[in-house]
Amino acid sequence: MVYIDAHTHFGKKGKGLPPNTPEERIKMMDEIGMDAMVTTPPYASISYDRTYDEANAFILEVMQKYPDRFYGLARINPHFRKKAVERAEKWLKKGFWGIKFHPRNEAFPANSKELVFPIMEKVKELGGIVLFHTGEPDFSHPTLIGDVADHFPEIPIIIGHLGKIYYMDAILVAKWFDNVFVDTSFCQGVHVIEKAVEIAGAEKVLYASDYPQGSIELDTMKVQLADISKRDKELILGRNIKRILDEVKKKR
Repeated sequence: MVYIDAHTHFGKKGKGLPPNTPEERIKMMDEIGMDAMVTTPPYASISYDRTYDEANAFILEVMQKYPDRFYGLARINPHFRKKAVERAEKWLKKGFWGIKFHPRNEAFPANSKELVFPIMEKVKELGGIVLFHTGEPDFSHPTLIGDVADHFPEIPIIIGHLGKIYYMDAILVAKWFDNVFVDTSFCQGVHVIEKAVEIAGAEKVLYASDYPQGSIELDTMKVQLADISKRDKELILGRNIKRILDEVKKKR
């Protein structure tokens, strides 16, 4: 079985939660049978200049050392506008698999045509996936991701945390747009996963934990306890995100 966590965070000591070395993470993954992680800098890794340059550089080193275990998404603060687009281009060309946006933490609407769309254009040009934190009204409501998906149908887009309390909105956006997926990190419960499979289809659901803020074991258990087929569980626990990553690799 393929077992990949589609939403984690990784920062070096002092800039994230332990474990802080790739070797420690790999040891933990090996102990539970996990193949790989999609990972991105945590908010704690933001620099004094409000960029994530140092944090992205750390994850790039980790990916280069262990390319089959870590798939990095560069964290970008879109308020830098032109420089943010330049940073996105830089990290994508260096080998990142996509971009992570956190509209709540950086206070911008997820569908901002001024801040987000220029970076999406760069992802469209160079290839990659985009992960959005969602779950709060205004800036990070999951329905805003539908607007982004409508403008960029070529880009695989992940609605993080399955929209939290707005899970029905997240599920419907995933149903309506072929390029939208939901991840299960911090989702509201087993019943939400079952509802996502029922309405959007198992192919649209990605297992995730938000580790180390979240629990790998608990979020895995949510999938395992869901009243869905064994095939659906295998898709969610790793086969879906592996297919997405493989498609990104082909386009590069």
